[in-house]
Amino acid sequence: MRTTSNPGDQRGPDAQHNRDQAWARLTQTPSGGRRLPSRSGGSPGRLMDIARDYDRVCQRAEGSLLPDATDAEVLAALLVIRMLREKLDHDELKLTSLARTKKITWARIAQWQELSGRQAAERRHLQLSRAYTRPDGTVPRTQSERVEQARERRSRRAEREWARQHAQRIRRIAAQLAAIDDLQKRVDRSQEARVILAVRGSETQDSPEPVPLVWPTALRDCLAEDERFRSAPPQPTDEGDPDGPDWHRQQQEADILHRLLGLVTYAANPRNIDLSDLPQLADAIRDLHRDSQQQAKTRRPPRPGASTA
Repeated sequence: MRTTSNPGDQRGPDAQHNRDQAWARLTQTPSGGRRLPSRSGGSPGRLMDIARDYDRVCQRAEGSLLPDATDAEVLAALLVIRMLREKLDHDELKLTSLARTKKITWARIAQWQELSGRQAAERRHLQLSRAYTRPDGTVPRTQSERVEQARERRSRRAEREWARQHAQRIRRIAAQLAAIDDLQKRVDRSQEARVILAVRGSETQDSPEPVPLVWPTALRDCLAEDERFRSAPPQPTDEGDPDGPDWHRQQQEADILHRLLGLVTYAANPRNIDLSDLPQLADAIRDLHRDSQQQAKTRRPPRPGASTA
């Protein structure tokens, strides 16, 4: 398309890169007067405000209408297209959300959007909604993400309950591991510690000092916390709580034991510590790790009355 410059416009075309000016330019009347733009707050106004002049610019681009468009008109139309695209995306998001509040299924929405199916419609809605964060700062999730999150919650509850059901075993092995005199030295000599030190050395010019890994200290701290909990369980603060004090104590105990299990299983990997001179303890830790992982794969909580050995 050939364009001609407007001799009365002393500014270059780049000076027109302003959304308000671009929108106003397409609301000009043929006589040069302006209709009042209907946009504010950085979002487009009504489509009817610019429809006629926008169509004229496009017809000139096709060569079906004279005179040719000016540079400023063409650039204004391009910027308006971007603004309208944003407006249409936002309108689509609002309309899709409205459809869902009216209990219209994703399958029907997909049909009217001419998408391949329910999942495509939901992905489209998620793609649009991620550009507009909710007031609480969260980002909407697809159904598959919600399902996966629900599975993770069930798995976490099952892991916590498994740890509580196997409390004696976890406590016994954790105490044996924490009782190793040179536990911290073993961990700091491990392959994992050497890799971490090498990575830190590659990031600096100087030779870094070794930094003790923290999980042995965390293990002993968690054991001490468990001992305090068992010797003096916290008293309920809300007597009207419908769950009752026993339930809350069980949840606190499950939380402590779940963390303790995670710390113990660090030692299941020879990369993290060498226990070759303590084969019985090493076998017990590996067995505990294997059993807990097997439970996690099934993602089912233990049956009532299961053994706590």
